[in-house]
Amino acid sequence: MNWLVGTYSKRSSEGIYLINLNEDSGEMNQIESFENISPKNPSFLVIGNNNKVFLVGESSKLEPGIVCSYKIIGQSLVKIDEISTNGSGPCHLSINKKNNFLVVVNYNSGDFSTYKISSDSKFEFIEKISHEGSSINQNRQQEPHAHSITFLNNETFYICDLGVDKIFKYQIDPVSLKIIDSSFIKSPEGSGPRHFVINSDKNRAYSINELDSTISLFDIDANKSLNLLQSFSTIPENYILDTTTADIHFSKNEKYIYGSNRGHDSIAKFFIEETGTLIFEKSFSTLGKTPRNFSISNSGDFCLIANENTDDIYSFKIDLNGDFIPTGYKLSIPSPVCLSEIFKRGS
Repeated sequence: MNWLVGTYSKRSSEGIYLINLNEDSGEMNQIESFENISPKNPSFLVIGNNNKVFLVGESSKLEPGIVCSYKIIGQSLVKIDEISTNGSGPCHLSINKKNNFLVVVNYNSGDFSTYKISSDSKFEFIEKISHEGSSINQNRQQEPHAHSITFLNNETFYICDLGVDKIFKYQIDPVSLKIIDSSFIKSPEGSGPRHFVINSDKNRAYSINELDSTISLFDIDANKSLNLLQSFSTIPENYILDTTTADIHFSKNEKYIYGSNRGHDSIAKFFIEETGTLIFEKSFSTLGKTPRNFSISNSGDFCLIANENTDDIYSFKIDLNGDFIPTGYKLSIPSPVCLSEIFKRGS
């Protein structure tokens, strides 16, 4: 299967990459790169229906970010549109299942913008919402830092804000696509919620918290509000060096949840009990440094891990116990920070 790779524009990166994973062996090969149509820092990307691609161009604090749309045609990528994110440092985006509504968060400016998406993947700006506040970490939480978006359904989404230790819930009108309701829940002080996943039954969710290296468990009630239940460490008790978390994913069968540690440079594996409680089982080395992103294949049989600071992607076979088994294959790509498999999604 083919995958797209987002990167940071450093160490000779050529922007967006197209790679292939052989699911018999785990071997990876680079097919193409798309430097000429990549924005600066083409970091986080998502693949929508009909092989449409949406990607942020992550800017500095002094520059406005952009979001771009593309179409995958065979082994080529064709650029369709781009628009400002109305803020700086866009680091994440998400599109609903209808593929008519997209949200981009700007980490540096602590806000997010929403867009109507046409059938041919053109953008129409709807509105910008700014967060307010701070939290207890003087180095990282003096202001809002909106970090990720996760949709519950076509009209409800959650945003993790690392800077204010809050997870916001937003509801949009299905016709106008404008926000009509919002609320939030506080995460543990100093935790820094970063990414967020929801189980398939839509009654339970987990945030991975960057600053204190934990995963928090939430109940989702009838009003789609979150209730914090418990938090679990992703690192061993005796680990004292600097480390932060980054990414979080379920196994294909949702028996396990995984979180990446940057510094400890590992993937923490947890068994999910019937109550949603997490039982730590083990950690797997990522075989490189700073695993900013990892992704489970659609088949559920493989995991690819992007090690940002050692410029490599490693493939792992996932066995019947949910363990990551190194295949022995790696692919060298400068500063890889996002992985997304290309497979048929919707119509």
